[in-house]
Amino acid sequence: MIHGMYCRKMTLVASLSVLFSLALNASAKGHPRLGFQSTPTLEVFVYGFPGLSTSLLQEAEAETDRILTPVSIRLDWINCISRAATPQCFLPQLATDITVRFLPKALPQAAATALGFANSSADSAAAFLFYDRIAALRTERRLLFPMFGRVLAHEITHLLLPNEAHSDSGLMRGLWSTSDLTVTSTACLFLSARSVQLMYGEALRRVRIKDRARGR
Repeated sequence: MIHGMYCRKMTLVASLSVLFSLALNASAKGHPRLGFQSTPTLEVFVYGFPGLSTSLLQEAEAETDRILTPVSIRLDWINCISRAATPQCFLPQLATDITVRFLPKALPQAAATALGFANSSADSAAAFLFYDRIAALRTERRLLFPMFGRVLAHEITHLLLPNEAHSDSGLMRGLWSTSDLTVTSTACLFLSARSVQLMYGEALRRVRIKDRARGR
C-alpha cells in the first residue's frame, strides 16, 4: 500500500511508509559506480528543531552519501541548524538546490505510517523527515542514524526523480517493513541502473543551470 502520491500543478509529493507485517522479499544487490566523466555537486540545506542531535545529522548524512554512491554525485551538506549557520541559510534558495527539514512531529496531513515525504515543483525541492515516527521504531537492531539515512536517501532520490513513481524493490519502494530498517538489512539500499543514470543527469542539469546563473 502506497500513501501520499499526488500530482497537481507540476508538484509531486511522495511519502515513504512502513508496514509492520510486510514480508521482506527484495534481494540485496551490489551496484557498481558508473563511469561518469564528472561529479556534479548539489547543495543541500538542512534545517531542524532545537535539541536535534548534530551527531545524528552528520551520521545520517554520511549514510545517505554511502547509499547514493553509485550515482556519482556529491552532496554538499549545509548546516542551517546551529547558531553558526552560514548566511546562505537565510537567503532564498535556488530551484537547483535541495532543502531538508527534520520535523519534531509528523505533519497532520501526512499518512498515518509515513516517515517523511518529498515535495518538488518548478521553484523548489524539499524533503521532510518526521523525527517522532522514525525514533519510535528504534531498537537494538534498528539504530537511529541508519534509519534516518535510508529515509533521507529515499526522499532525496524523489527530489532528483520528480516524475518517477515508487519502484517494486530497492531504495525506492514506497512501503518498507521494519525489517528493512535493521542495521544488517540491505533490501532497501539498491537503485536501478536507470534511476542512477536519471539522477546523475538531473544533478548535472541543475549544476549547469546554477553555473549559467553565476555567469560561469
